[in-house]
Amino acid sequence: MPAHTSASWGFSRGSGRFFMSGRVNSTFIHIVDGTPTPGFDVISRIAFTRDGSHYAYGGADAKGGFKKQKIFGTIIKDGQPVATYEGKGMMGSWSGLGGSTEAMVGGIHELGTDFHGVSSPEFDPNGKLVYAARRNKGDVAVFQGSDVGPGFDEILSPVIFTESAEHFAYVARQGQDFVEVRDNKPILTIPAGKRGATSVGWIAISPDAAHLAYETISGGRNYKAAVTMRAFRTAVIDGQSGPDYNALGLTDFNFDPDSHHYFYEVIGAEGDRDLVNVDGHESRLYDAVANTRYLPDGKTIAFVARDGPRFLRVTYTLSPSTSLPSVSTAALINPSQSSHYDAFLSSVGFSLRPK
Repeated sequence: MPAHTSASWGFSRGSGRFFMSGRVNSTFIHIVDGTPTPGFDVISRIAFTRDGSHYAYGGADAKGGFKKQKIFGTIIKDGQPVATYEGKGMMGSWSGLGGSTEAMVGGIHELGTDFHGVSSPEFDPNGKLVYAARRNKGDVAVFQGSDVGPGFDEILSPVIFTESAEHFAYVARQGQDFVEVRDNKPILTIPAGKRGATSVGWIAISPDAAHLAYETISGGRNYKAAVTMRAFRTAVIDGQSGPDYNALGLTDFNFDPDSHHYFYEVIGAEGDRDLVNVDGHESRLYDAVANTRYLPDGKTIAFVARDGPRFLRVTYTLSPSTSLPSVSTAALINPSQSSHYDAFLSSVGFSLRPK
């Protein structure tokens, strides 16, 4: 995880409370309304309740030892410690004699529950503090206020809530499998294969709270070492796994306002080429895709694509049955004739590949 060691600042959304974050001497701290908070070797970004009346963050320190370096993570709320848990730790200085040693990456970034002991905390829509904590090996649980969920090897996604805060969901890892959890109850297990359940790229809930989607990632050695972003990635919608892409990312996932359709971009679907997946149907491959969106008519999806020297505007007309019978492509700009792009308009059709 990359560290962000430079100072940053901002205001909470609800009440405009001012905060600064950065390094002071050897620790990283937040300063809220001019008051410094407890510092740690690494801290998460700060979270506020919707009205701005409360804030929270997680922090972790490494304690040196001969056989093992212990890591302790703490949840801070309104400047006071709420709970502290021990992470899985690292190799100690004795173990490293004559060989390599391990060091925790400091700075301001997301916390991994199994490693740091606690996750980066959030607040639910009703202002309850929500975080994950490692109670023991293989026993990482989500806390929502005083309610505690079952234990897993790791919590891979953020916890996502419906607008009413009546329901929530997240994705955990148990062994080599992804586990979909709703309202702290496991409801679905998805085998991840030999690469294992590495991470979850994003999680989303539809506007009507009826549909849940997330990206599962199973990465190899280079992905886990942050050498590459290429990994096996799958979008899971309502418990159904979509195509398995060996890609750089599944990005910009979005449900439509009526919760009937979805899309996402597949970056690096084949080599350096991208595509857009709409309701399980794939566009053809392009050199690049971007800015996928629903148009105001509520019936059309559009995105911009680069196809060799041409820039294209691609539109899909949706149907109530989620099929995509009408596809329109208009070439917007040819870089070699950019001053004459208004005259360089054409329309062609192509079929989508159902998966």
